[in-house]
Amino acid sequence: IPSRTFHSTFAEHEKILLRRQDPHLLLLAGDEPKNQMNPTTQQSTIFLVDSTQSPLSASKSEIIIPIIFPFLSVRQRARCQLVCLHWREIVLNKGITATIDINDHLLFPLCQDTSSVRDTAIGSQPLPKLSYNSHTTSHTHTTSDASTKHPHRALLCGLLKSSHSSLTSLVLNDFSHLNPSLDIHPTLPHLSKLKRLDISRIPSITDDTINLISANIGERLEVLYMKGVRAVSDDGIVQLARLCNRLKVLDVSHMHQLTDKSGVAIGQNLTELETFHGRDNYKLTNNSVDLIFQNCKKLVQATFWGCIKLTHVGPDTKDLSATNIVLLNLWGCIGLTDDCVERLSTLTNLCSLCVSECLSLTDKFVLEITKILPQLRHLQLRYLKRITDESLNAIALRLPELFSLDLSFCTKLSVGGLSELLLGCRSLSELRLYSCTQLNVEGATDGGNNNIGGGRQLAQAVRHSALVFLDLRRCQQHPPFSKDVHFLNTMKELGYNEEIEYLFIKKTDP
Repeated sequence: IPSRTFHSTFAEHEKILLRRQDPHLLLLAGDEPKNQMNPTTQQSTIFLVDSTQSPLSASKSEIIIPIIFPFLSVRQRARCQLVCLHWREIVLNKGITATIDINDHLLFPLCQDTSSVRDTAIGSQPLPKLSYNSHTTSHTHTTSDASTKHPHRALLCGLLKSSHSSLTSLVLNDFSHLNPSLDIHPTLPHLSKLKRLDISRIPSITDDTINLISANIGERLEVLYMKGVRAVSDDGIVQLARLCNRLKVLDVSHMHQLTDKSGVAIGQNLTELETFHGRDNYKLTNNSVDLIFQNCKKLVQATFWGCIKLTHVGPDTKDLSATNIVLLNLWGCIGLTDDCVERLSTLTNLCSLCVSECLSLTDKFVLEITKILPQLRHLQLRYLKRITDESLNAIALRLPELFSLDLSFCTKLSVGGLSELLLGCRSLSELRLYSCTQLNVEGATDGGNNNIGGGRQLAQAVRHSALVFLDLRRCQQHPPFSKDVHFLNTMKELGYNEEIEYLFIKKTDP
């Protein structure tokens, strides 16, 4: 079979003398490359040849560049600007990359100082495994250019400048060295295709940046992650919601400063929203959350983790149009009571529900939710210490498609109830029982040398189940002096590996 590797050589490249320069230079922010090499070095001059005088004509270039670009890395594409003026124009018009990700260590090498990046940015030598946010730097030289204080800032500016016409996704999360006014503000008006942006946990992002994003790319932006951006106020979010009305994904988690003013603006304007994450936005109330459910008809995933002021979640029972929601995360919404089931009954497509640490929920809630949502496949009831075996029986009878169940820290469940659950839920694959100490899987000594505990009875129920993952960590009333060998051997015979102590994962065929 002949090789499908493409080999190509361009004789015209030999007519262009390239100085032995820092290959990282072209990606740095700035204008044309400058000749700063030692005058004693041979071939120290770079000629940007006019395409009218080069054997590589403009018409050939228009054909060649689209062919070779898919086989080149981002840095190699940037270097193509050095071939001639016409190539430089084509590369800038085409753009060198569609995605810039600050976490891509091939593009942004892990470094300790500026000099190490300049020496090995495109070389083959390995770089020290340090974070790009490391503050322990040892500069060998100083510069007055603010954009070169951190090597990744300089590289980012160059990449953005060379990708105006091609960039669709920009990921800058956790880049604490970013200076928005110098690094991204100047380029925002030119990013004609940008649709996805992640500026999470960047402390220097303020309302000014949000306003520029809204004004310049708001009509195209579809995905925006801004978790933990604490310097942005309600005013910034309101402006964002008014101008970015095509947003499909919005994450404003850990922005504790946001109030209902932001929530109402989101509900009124972002009607195309499909995914909303609002973890630990504890100032939000039902005034704004109800509006989000009412107007965002396309919403599929919603997270209100830690929104402690909510007393119910879901659209009004008279509104039957909000049926697209598949995943709903209400972890830590301690204001919810058993009566919140009425609103949830309208979510007929809901497959994943998390009500962990909603401490007021009881068996009544579980009984009702299993009646109205029999299609549930993932259910998290972690820390619901009021539920009993009555809830387990309802789950076993009414949730035939249940795939995963989390009952960790539910201290009123018994081994008998769990056995009935495993016998009734034949589709259950993952069961988490972390810190259910009452199960006492090690048991107590029966007067002889054997330990008799809940583990043995549970193992017999597992034998007839479809479980692949079983978490029994810390399911003992006290640290045992000896393990229940009979229980462990039974689990091993059933094909389970004890990956961590009392965390069992079943072997699967390759």
